[in-house]
Amino acid sequence: MAAVALPRSRLSRGQQIDAVWGYLFVAAPLLGFLIFAAGPLVASLFLSFTEWNLLSDPEWVGLENWRKLLFDDPIVWQAMGNTAFLLLGIPISMAIALFLASMMNQPVPGSHVFRVIYYMPTVLTIAALSLLWLWVLNPDYGLFNNGLRSLGMPAAWTRLNWWQDRNLVKPAFIIMGIWRGVGYQALVYLAALQGVQRTLYEAAEIDGANAWQKFWAVTWPALTPTTFFLLITALIGGFQIFVEPAIMTNGGPANASITMVMLIWKKAFRDFAMGYASAQAWLLGVIIMTITIANFLLARRWVFTEQE
Repeated sequence: MAAVALPRSRLSRGQQIDAVWGYLFVAAPLLGFLIFAAGPLVASLFLSFTEWNLLSDPEWVGLENWRKLLFDDPIVWQAMGNTAFLLLGIPISMAIALFLASMMNQPVPGSHVFRVIYYMPTVLTIAALSLLWLWVLNPDYGLFNNGLRSLGMPAAWTRLNWWQDRNLVKPAFIIMGIWRGVGYQALVYLAALQGVQRTLYEAAEIDGANAWQKFWAVTWPALTPTTFFLLITALIGGFQIFVEPAIMTNGGPANASITMVMLIWKKAFRDFAMGYASAQAWLLGVIIMTITIANFLLARRWVFTEQE
């Protein structure tokens, strides 16, 4: 028996128009990525093997930039250490955010006002926040030190020079970062808390679970995808911190607050060592990518999904 040829399904004119518009909407961000991200990305990889001062043609130097970067430039690892130290504020901020979200999730009058108050630092510009915190932690007339004086604290505690003490400058940035980001994280946690099914809590109560057991068995598993999202985005953002130390301390004192992105910027646009800065940028990118991939692999062990 001869095979019967089935008619090809044709798109209607309306479906064809929808498809064209769909391709156009997809093409816009794709072209933006190719022009403004993929092109510079490939170019920076090439430049990392060259010496280029932005004025003359790039000169190929092979692995010299990478050898200097990995073995002969201690400030690179100091900047990387400073950046890693600042990341210690991420788990602290997330823990505080979860606590605040739990409080705001209670049926208490006026809780919506607190949501606005906690979120306000997130919408302010980083430059304005930097100037604000320069005043808050000023050793002479700052709000923090004046508060300690009003409590009768010893003079040594009331004249702490947060921004000029190499032992205090990084904790000061951590405090500032927590204050700035905890509101956003709290609202994200709050949205996740409000999505937990109440029937799960009721079932746990029937089984005789106390408050801690309900949190650990019901709330936390439901929050692990949100926690994973906040952790990944906070880590990526934390590795790219630049504006705050650039405005407030210029990386000082004695490079105690210089971050990796700030070092890259200085090498590229102050010293005009664009090739060496490109190598530094690729080193940072590889570190961020490695940590992100590791987190995604480890997430299988602690991030719970609805299917599980």
